[in-house]
Amino acid sequence: MIKKYFLVCCLTLALHADVMSFYRTAVKTLAYNKTYSLYKQSAALSQQGISQSQYADFSVDSSYSDTSAKNLQDPFNTFDVSLSDAIDVFNKKKYHIQEIALNMKEKNTQLNIKKEQLFRSLVAMIALYHSTYKKSLLNKKLYEEQLPVYQNMKSLQHQGGITNLDLLRFQNTLTALQMKLIAQDNELKKMKKQFNLYAPHKAIPSLDSKIKYSHKAFVRHDPHTKMKTILAERSLVQSEARYANYLPEFKAGVAYESNGDPTSYGDNYSFNIALHFPLNSADSKESEALKVNALSQRSETIELKLQREQEYITLVQNYKNAQDQLNVLRKNLRSYRQSQKEIKTAFINQFVDFNSYIQVLAQTLHIEEKMQDLKYQVQKEATIINAIASGAIYE
Repeated sequence: MIKKYFLVCCLTLALHADVMSFYRTAVKTLAYNKTYSLYKQSAALSQQGISQSQYADFSVDSSYSDTSAKNLQDPFNTFDVSLSDAIDVFNKKKYHIQEIALNMKEKNTQLNIKKEQLFRSLVAMIALYHSTYKKSLLNKKLYEEQLPVYQNMKSLQHQGGITNLDLLRFQNTLTALQMKLIAQDNELKKMKKQFNLYAPHKAIPSLDSKIKYSHKAFVRHDPHTKMKTILAERSLVQSEARYANYLPEFKAGVAYESNGDPTSYGDNYSFNIALHFPLNSADSKESEALKVNALSQRSETIELKLQREQEYITLVQNYKNAQDQLNVLRKNLRSYRQSQKEIKTAFINQFVDFNSYIQVLAQTLHIEEKMQDLKYQVQKEATIINAIASGAIYE
């Protein structure tokens, strides 16, 4: 029965979808890309509007007045209307367009940071699920193997071969094992429901077992470093925009006045050209401050690159450490199982006491469970490294 159960488990894992497909479904469920797409569309429209207004930034002004004069018998009214165009001769609006483009890059990088965090969380959950599932199988196998032993002990107790206390102690041990199985089963059900929130109707995927990419590829895909670079670029653009404020603003327009003043020359028309020279001394200081901020942001990228290097080293070291421990346990697992088999026979024949038997059982189970933890730690570290280094999770 246990062999069939393990066979079904292996076949199920073989049919599981890959982790990237599972992850992309989760991204779709959370509408990450859709949210960014809407922002990108909004930003593109803003850029288009700013670009179109470079030579066509029109404004209309109008006024009406009613005037009474001491030496005039009747009051008169005046109506003014003017049309003007603020022409961006020096293309100062390009800085706003560039800033919007950098804002889009920042949003995309923020999205990539969220995607990486999501992927890491999902992989950790998947590894925990598989580890818990395999350990539940080990506990179930142990429980089923001990039931005949318990029945044999009951017979011995009736015959006076062992005390009722020994039988109760063994029964309590089986009850504790049952409680552990129930807890594991409930934990697996809870995790399945959590997975279903992210990727409905998707099979829980298997993970990678080997590292496929170098540290250079891993470090190259670093949204945190990219974010600092973008912030530095934006500070430089803002600095240039502040400096460009000294450039004059050019306006051209036409005006019409309907004048009811009997002493005037009547209605009049005019064409005007104006130059506005901003003389705000604060712009120069702000421009320099933004340049300094850009340098500061760029210097922080060095530290972030080193942190990414250290992160890769840590992941690889965890991978190798878990792999080495797993290899040692695999080599010694046969001896542990042989000890368990021999002490089982000895216990049934009353050659060893209850404590010695339970100690060997617990030790073997601990080794087998530790192997599952190490196995899926290896897979977790390898999957995270491969996904980040390939850049696939940021697509």
